[in-house]
Amino acid sequence: MPLDPSRSRTRIVLNADDFGLSAGVDAGILALVAQGRLSALSVMSGAPLWPSDGPRLAPFRKAADIGLHFSLTEVPPLGRGGLHRGDGTPFSFGDVQSAAWRRRLDAGAITEELRLQWRAFVDVLGQTPAHLDSHQHVHQLPVVRDAVLAFVESLPAAERPYVRTAVERAPTIVRRGVNSGRALAFAFAGARLRRDLVARQWRTNDGFSGVYDFRASGYRPLFQRFLRGVRDTTIVLCHPASGAAQTGDPIAAARESEFAYFGSDGMVEDLAAARVEIGRFA
Repeated sequence: MPLDPSRSRTRIVLNADDFGLSAGVDAGILALVAQGRLSALSVMSGAPLWPSDGPRLAPFRKAADIGLHFSLTEVPPLGRGGLHRGDGTPFSFGDVQSAAWRRRLDAGAITEELRLQWRAFVDVLGQTPAHLDSHQHVHQLPVVRDAVLAFVESLPAAERPYVRTAVERAPTIVRRGVNSGRALAFAFAGARLRRDLVARQWRTNDGFSGVYDFRASGYRPLFQRFLRGVRDTTIVLCHPASGAAQTGDPIAAARESEFAYFGSDGMVEDLAAARVEIGRFA
């Protein structure tokens, strides 16, 4: 159908996670930011490649929101607060989720780890994070959520980032029809955090999309559905990578599929058809 030129465009934030995790992830994100295909990215400042690859983001400080991807899983912690398994390996999401809902996490250790990751971000990039989110959305969980809110509260007002949640309206999730159960679970977990952010009048997104099982054979039809029901400041999450996948990365194929799509003309066509544009958080 022809587009209605009078219909205004919706402005979303297209955010790529996991910068610093592997050479392929970093190369893919850098290439897409340079093309203007991403408007935000999230950094794992405790990941092994952050010190070497982080400076490569400097030319894009005004092109994209560069934020902190707070990590309690998959990446070894920077602090000595015992935020790891007994054998010293990083927590899994299941470890953190179980301990959080039973309130068996050390809030002080989490706050210290967040402080260290924040400082590692600033030391490499020379600026504070534009936004704050977390690997596998752990910042929405009990205890972790409280530590994050306390940390943000401690920052000067001018340095407070916008905080991402995975909250989306249930009818919108159901209508998109992509991994609805998982998306609803993330939205439920983030509801309390969003209420707390709104009560403090801190900046946060209105809507969230991009959740899927990373097993689909083609990404384009998924992205077309991810654009359904988006609003201004909706964050659409993605995980692109360009080759050189991290050894053992369970979503390596999905990362490469996303990268190929975001670099294609198809992405431009799909945004135009949906009357959507990408931009930095307003």
